[in-house]
Amino acid sequence: MASVVSLAQARAEHANRAKHLDDVIEQVTLTDGMQTIGGASIEDAVNLLRDKTAFPVALELVEFERPKDFVTLDEALGELHKMSSLNERDKQRLRTYEEMAKSHMGSEVLVPRQKTFTMVRERITVRDLLDQITKADDEYEWKNYGSEKKPVIILQPRAASALNWKVAQICKPRHISIDQLLAGCKDQPCGPLTQALSDHQISVMYLYEGTDIHEDDAPHGFLDICAENLVARDALNRIAESAHTSWTLGGIKGMRFLSFDPIRK
Repeated sequence: MASVVSLAQARAEHANRAKHLDDVIEQVTLTDGMQTIGGASIEDAVNLLRDKTAFPVALELVEFERPKDFVTLDEALGELHKMSSLNERDKQRLRTYEEMAKSHMGSEVLVPRQKTFTMVRERITVRDLLDQITKADDEYEWKNYGSEKKPVIILQPRAASALNWKVAQICKPRHISIDQLLAGCKDQPCGPLTQALSDHQISVMYLYEGTDIHEDDAPHGFLDICAENLVARDALNRIAESAHTSWTLGGIKGMRFLSFDPIRK
């Protein structure tokens, strides 16, 4: 009985998710961050959007360089100590960082330095929310690579993208499986997109040894990339549409990681 109720609740939640850019999200609360101090980041905003929408919302993070683009332990403690009030996440960070300071140098790097913001909104369209998020963090812009009826949204750097390189077209077979396209390289030839990503220093997260990401997170389906002038971003968007998933490109310069987040049913 409990499983039937849970399934019904999940279906109701999915039905309530925004399906178009002009659909309304009832409540938006972005006041703290999973990694950032004192507010939410672009990653937190994207996670919220994925919870509230029924279409792909992808994120290409700016390329961080270590250590110059990272917050140090001393910086983090200084920022936390000067804040007049702390939310629960920042209180936990303060305790963690003060404990770290007993055995680590103050120059120890922690997390990428990102812009933070707070945003609380009621009854806002997806389109307006995207506009406001990219205004709050103007390093990013958003684009719809799908259609008004079937959006495929990407938040990406306004400056240089790491995904503008051309992808070789594959016409035999005309419809290639994502499993074949993104096949791992262990004991077999790499999938053509896996190899191309690797050539550009991008690893697929669920294929990378030592991560906690399970291969069950891998996207599945078929797509057509028998077309000239496709770039890597186009291929990832076609995977997103076919597999009903979103993707994120993160990591640091010289070591980028691509992960997938299935759209919840």
